Amino acid sequence: MVCLTACSGDKPEATTAPRVVDAPTRPVQLREVIECRSFPAQVESQNSVTLASKVAGTVEAVTAREGDLLRAGQPIMRIDDKDLTSQEQGLKANRQQVLQEKQALAARATLARTTMGRMGKLLAQHAVSQEDYDKAKAEYDALSRQVEAATAQEAATVSKLGELAALRAYTRITAPFDGILARRYVDQGAFVTAGSPLALVDEATGGFELTAQVDESLLSELRQGQPLVAVIPSLSHEPFAATVAAIVGRVDPASRTFKLKCAIPATIPGAGGPPRAGMFGRVFVPARKAHKLLLPETCLVRRGDLPTVMVAGGDGILHFRVVKTGASYLAAEFHGQTYLTDSEAFDVPGRERFVDVLSGLAPDEAVACDAKATLRDGDRLAGAATK
Repeated sequence: MVCLTACSGDKPEATTAPRVVDAPTRPVQLREVIECRSFPAQVESQNSVTLASKVAGTVEAVTAREGDLLRAGQPIMRIDDKDLTSQEQGLKANRQQVLQEKQALAARATLARTTMGRMGKLLAQHAVSQEDYDKAKAEYDALSRQVEAATAQEAATVSKLGELAALRAYTRITAPFDGILARRYVDQGAFVTAGSPLALVDEATGGFELTAQVDESLLSELRQGQPLVAVIPSLSHEPFAATVAAIVGRVDPASRTFKLKCAIPATIPGAGGPPRAGMFGRVFVPARKAHKLLLPETCLVRRGDLPTVMVAGGDGILHFRVVKTGASYLAAEFHGQTYLTDSEAFDVPGRERFVDVLSGLAPDEAVACDAKATLRDGDRLAGAATK
């Protein structure tokens, strides 16, 4: 009886306190964003010159290699000018001959003029006939014309010598400005024809552009000076703001694209050096504006195939919720605008990705984000007020 009496009575209810977790929260924001399309691009120099020669000949010597930094006037290669030298020697000999003939004709013309003067005096005294005077005058006129012809022939020879001197300058291929020898089309010993390209020089101190072939559907959406987002992965994975420098409106009928040129800023974030012509890059062209409910990808937890989140209530209690998500994006902020792209061009470890929440969350709701901790429904956030 004593034992039964001791076991009687109401038992107290067992209460379990919620687990307190320390996890950061992120608000879900409805933001106006600019969705971009990604296009491959190539770095090009704003000032790039292809050098050629006006004469044909054999490349006699090459004094610069591809990639060399050149100063203005520095020689790159030399073309054989033996043909020009032989022509020059022939013209000089012809000029000398013309000079000697001109001197002889001038002497004869002087004598003819003296003879004509004497014949004129004798004609006045009726010592000679009019025919003799006319013969003397005709001789003087003929010699004078021959002197003038010799003078013209000498001038033509001098002009040809000047032309050869100008052509000789084209056998010495030099840098037109301070730049980099980007490409050399011929090597020593090669025979080149007049007008064939010999070397490509990019200006070292000039600016650079990103050139891309963009889909024709975006032609009406672009304008000169419009801000864009670009990246050059070999220099830095950090995106940078670029501007539209030129739009070549002619559409390529084969690819249905047009050429877009974007000016590269003087300083690229995180770049270890200046850009070089030929580098690969990407241009992110705005396609449309939209409002999206963006959530950091680290705030999502996969439960099987279902994306879930832990929503923090006003009392700090976490509530389990299943959400529906759309595409995953990388975001870049420039000039107060958010640019989104699904490209992996500047996706590096540590860079935050965002997902588009289609349903399951409302704007400004707070979501607990801690990829290292296991959060459960009913957990309380540390520091939250208790009732």
